[in-house]
Amino acid sequence: MKNKLLLVIIFLGVIAGVAIGHSFAHKKTQPSKQVLGTQTIAQKEIAPTTSPTSSEPVAPGVPEKISIPKINVNTTVESVGMDSEGRMDIPKDPADTAWFSPGYKPGMNGSAVIDGHLDLVTGAPAVFWNLKLLSAGDNISVTENNGKTYTFAVTQTVRYPYNSFPIKEVFAASDVPMLNLITCNGTWDKTTKNYSDRLVVYSKLVSIN
Repeated sequence: MKNKLLLVIIFLGVIAGVAIGHSFAHKKTQPSKQVLGTQTIAQKEIAPTTSPTSSEPVAPGVPEKISIPKINVNTTVESVGMDSEGRMDIPKDPADTAWFSPGYKPGMNGSAVIDGHLDLVTGAPAVFWNLKLLSAGDNISVTENNGKTYTFAVTQTVRYPYNSFPIKEVFAASDVPMLNLITCNGTWDKTTKNYSDRLVVYSKLVSIN
């Protein structure tokens, strides 16, 4: 039975590096290099996380950790929604990643989305600095606060110009559980404080433990 989809209007900032205007004073890590850019989604359909459609049981927990062995990522997943300007929010700590909680949850049928910063204000690498090194078959595991782990295998990595980012594709409905990772890519524009491109790593569920 299909879930009833929510209709929302959001301004999506598909992640970049710097977090201007965001305070990280309570963190030991440095702020990232850029706030989310803005892109508009009108009447975007996003499945509620409370009604899983996966053929496998989806536990009621929330994503807590993400592990990507190939690029030595093993870090926290923050749950975020939209900020005060109606954009997808960013991780409070640039060492963390962020899951868009109003959308699909990892393990549900549909495209769950997790983003992470590329770099810091100093230019030093942030959590998804090496995301571009992933290739088909590489594993990504997301563990929930109840101990359940969903492992995905990369299917493809695609670089998109920021101005033509395929929002509907990245956040798409699906008859299988998908996980899409996003970070910045391309050239840094000092004037707009934005990267020219976005990198998306698409992956598909292969196991549940």
